[in-house]
Order: sequence, then structure tokens, then C-alpha cells
Amino acid sequence: MIQIKKYPIAFDLGFHDIYALQLGKSRDRFRILSMYHQRLERDLTDIKKSGSDLVQALKIIKKQGGFKGNRAVIHVPAHKVFSFPIEFILKNDEIMDDAIIREVAQNLPYPIEDAVIDYPSITGSPQKKFYKVIIVSARRSDIEEIIDVFKRAGFRPDALDFRPISSIRLHQYLSEVSEDPSVICYVGREESSVQIFNNDRILAMNKFHWGLNRLIDKLNTNLGFEDATTNSLDLLKHHGIRSSDSGKLIKAEHSSDETHDITIGPIVSRIITPTVDELVFEFHKILGYIRNKEGIHKINDISFYGAASMITGLDHYIQNRMNIPAKTIHILDQIDITPALTAAVSNDITPFASAMGLAMREIPWL
Repeated sequence: MIQIKKYPIAFDLGFHDIYALQLGKSRDRFRILSMYHQRLERDLTDIKKSGSDLVQALKIIKKQGGFKGNRAVIHVPAHKVFSFPIEFILKNDEIMDDAIIREVAQNLPYPIEDAVIDYPSITGSPQKKFYKVIIVSARRSDIEEIIDVFKRAGFRPDALDFRPISSIRLHQYLSEVSEDPSVICYVGREESSVQIFNNDRILAMNKFHWGLNRLIDKLNTNLGFEDATTNSLDLLKHHGIRSSDSGKLIKAEHSSDETHDITIGPIVSRIITPTVDELVFEFHKILGYIRNKEGIHKINDISFYGAASMITGLDHYIQNRMNIPAKTIHILDQIDITPALTAAVSNDITPFASAMGLAMREIPWL
């Protein structure tokens, strides 16, 4: 009988949603055992004020999600995370932690005493005592509130993590990482993130207020759709964005449906192109940073996760604009799923991508 190693329940907290997922593993291959999505009653802007809503949502997940056990790993909500790079020269008789705290204190928007910090990537030259570190930080009060909420809902929080780190963890499982830096872009509903890394370290990462909803709102406004309909999302899935408006209406015999498709595609593309170009700008910013700071010019590829798969042609458009190979990752090509869940995710598993990377986190004491 095949033994399946079970992992804690992973919770990805967003503005409006909680995505929960639990993995098992056998013969070095992951399998999704349980997954559940719960919409929040109100936006998760203030964890303390939203505490009662969060507790109720988590109790629903606990009751209906089909998860095993109560041990949890949790993403700190992206809008509560502050990330930035630091550089420093280690002073005489100074230890690494003291140097990091010294530099972090100069960059945080709140007192260092109120911060919980981590550094997922550190590199440098011991001989020259020069180091580069990627910092992620959150307010201690937010961390404490999150832990309290999960305990009140009957869960046992084992660890808190950050979405960009989970995205890298998932990518390392799904794709081969080269010596040349790779870019991964997680497209969310309202916030997205970009990370650049190679086998040795994280070179840069950034999150920004851009996502699928920006494109949906743009189409709703221009085409007069009601917000509650799925019309704009259907157009993004079916038509998306093109690298050029080469699909002009051809004067030939077509059915009415074919003529409609040929006509609407370029219209959708023209409407959303300025908004997609905001994402292009974010790529230029972070790539410009590593060129200036690291002297790195060659990028191996760009991989898209999350809601990117709901925007047809996004990877090809970015590839043409950035002149870097780009692709959208299809998660279920390399991760199994129990038959009972297959129908539930037949439409789209991408919102669970970040939770999946978190669910892969090894907890040493389990």
C-alpha cells in the first residue's frame, strides 16, 4: 500500500477571498487532497476589525472543506507585507543579524520594534564583508491578529509565510530552474507580484496594485456591461489580448458567429492594451533594477501563474514586448488531484496556485 505523506492546510488570505488547500505526497509527486474557496463578507483591509468575519469564514472552511487535522500554514495578506532590498558592509565585530536590523530600521515605514522581519535571500562576499539581502516584513500586531483568528476558529497555526516565496517554491517544483535568472509573475485579482531568481538566490521581487479586475473593469466601462455579469471575463478567456490587431474583419463568407468573433477580438484587445501595458511597465522597472544593481542582462524566461491563464494571449503579448520567452504554467500537468475534486476544478484551478506553493512548505516537526 502506497503511503501518502500529509501536509498542513495552507491558507492564502486575500482582499476578498480565502483559498485553502491540503496536499499529500507519495513517490515524490504531490496530490491535492482537499481544497476550498470561501468568499469574505467584507474586504480584508484591517485584520482586527475583520476578525469576526474571518473566524466565521474559517469555521465554514473547517466544517465543509474536507481537510484532515487542524494544523495550518498561512500567508500574510499581500497588502500587509512590506518588501525591499538592502545592501551593507559588515562593520568590525558586528554580527549579521545586527547589521540587517540596522539597515532595515532605516527603510521600514513603522518602528523596528513593531516589525516581524525575514530575509529569504542573502548573498555577498565574506572577504569584502559586503552583502545584499532581500527583506520581507509585516507588523507584529497583524501577525498576532492572524494567529489569534486562526486559533479562535479551531486551527493550530504552524507557520506564516509570504506569497512571493510560495510562488518560487511552486515554480521550483513545476519547472527546471536555470543558471540564468528566471522571472515568475503571479497575477491576482487585485494585486500581482514579480520575482526574479536563479539557483543561488532571489535577485529582486515586487508586488503592485494590478490584476485581473483592472481588465474586467476596463471592459465593463467601455462595453457597458454590468459588474455582476461574467461577460468581460468570458471575453478575456475567449479573446484576450493580441500582439497586434492582425485579426481584422476579412471580407469573405462567414457565419454570423464567426464574423462576430473576428470583429470582437481586436476590439477587446484595443480596450485592454493600455492596462496590460501597465504590467509591461512593472517588468521594465524590476528588470531595469537588476541590470543596474547586478549587471545582469540575460533573462532565461518568464512564467505566469494565477489569473494569468484567464487572459488569453497575455504570455505571448509580454514575450513580444519584452523579447523574453514567456509561458503560462498549467499546474495539473505535474500535480495529481483526487477524482472527487476533478469536477470542482475543471473550470479553473489558478486561484489556488499561491496556496499550493504554500502547501508544499515542509514543516520539520511534522
